[in-house]
Amino acid sequence: MTSEAPVQRSRCYKSWIERKSAESLQVTRSEGMGQLKKFIMTVSKPDTLKTLCHASISLIFLHFLIKFEQIRQNGAFHYIDIPIEPDFVPLGIQEPQLFPSAGESRIPHIIHQTWRSEEIPNKFSKWIQTWVKNHPGWTYYLWTDESARQLIKDRHPYLLKVFDGYSEGIRRADALRYVVLYEFGGVYADMDLESLKSLTPFTKKYACFLPQEPYEHPILDGNFEHLVINALMGCRPKHPFMKRLIDRLPAFQHMWSVLDSTGPHFVTSVYGDFKGDYSYPEMHENGIYLAPSEYFFPTIDPAKFFHFHYQCRRWIQLSSIQKRACKTLKVLGVKRKPLSFSYTDHHWEHTYIDLRITLRGPISIHKLVPRVNIYSYTSV
Repeated sequence: MTSEAPVQRSRCYKSWIERKSAESLQVTRSEGMGQLKKFIMTVSKPDTLKTLCHASISLIFLHFLIKFEQIRQNGAFHYIDIPIEPDFVPLGIQEPQLFPSAGESRIPHIIHQTWRSEEIPNKFSKWIQTWVKNHPGWTYYLWTDESARQLIKDRHPYLLKVFDGYSEGIRRADALRYVVLYEFGGVYADMDLESLKSLTPFTKKYACFLPQEPYEHPILDGNFEHLVINALMGCRPKHPFMKRLIDRLPAFQHMWSVLDSTGPHFVTSVYGDFKGDYSYPEMHENGIYLAPSEYFFPTIDPAKFFHFHYQCRRWIQLSSIQKRACKTLKVLGVKRKPLSFSYTDHHWEHTYIDLRITLRGPISIHKLVPRVNIYSYTSV
């Protein structure tokens, strides 16, 4: 055997390897193309496309849901590029006012609350009890659907058609509080409002007081200041402002939104008209004190965090007052706590749109407030 034989065999082996590699590559390419073709045919099926489309939408929705929850929980305003001047003063009062510690009360010591029946959702029980605890000696009234209608039938029968015509219970609850305060006076409080201290100082100083929502609410929602909120109201009986609210209810009954027909926007509109027609001082018998939000509504509604975050990121397009609101949010944050001089804290339950289901049953108002008064059983 010559020396050329191994070389020849090596060349043949190399040629065989190259040929097999080429064949293998061709097979791989063919298989790859086949798999790709099979994949394309699979995803081209209507059912598969529908599934992929739904999956994509779900992923996008999940992304924004997580983003919304992050903003809802902490606001994340410190991440937004908002310029803060060294001498910037946030919205709000710098220090509380002084209240009398002695003297006669100008507003009756009556607490009014309302619910559909005498069976109250358990989640409200702890907040109801704070009113009883912080106001010993005050009279407590619960107004049910039945007793509310009876009151209007007895005292304002001309309003009964409007009252019965409301499509939502919250509209009737709104209308009721104006009638109750006009007829009997006292303090009305929503069920999700927690009492932090006695309101006696307010009842001694003013004949009527109205709270306003947190300053940022109307500014970033509608570019205006001072939105009166009707979740808490205190007034002497027969106050002309309450009478005007009652008289205006029929004219606003067809408004689409509850906020406009009977709620905060309605009250704010009537308040503006009343202040325009009369120049009563705040401490006058017919005057109204519009309380800073720190006293009664010191915390921002968590449902608004996402919208406020969106608004403040549109910095260039904002008005000057909206920019100030965004600066305030960045400086003070959105997850706030009641201040030392706050009298109540609102928990923003939004009962008229609450779809949550609870496993805990209701509790009788008689168990929470043994000395409760109900109009159908007694008289004020």
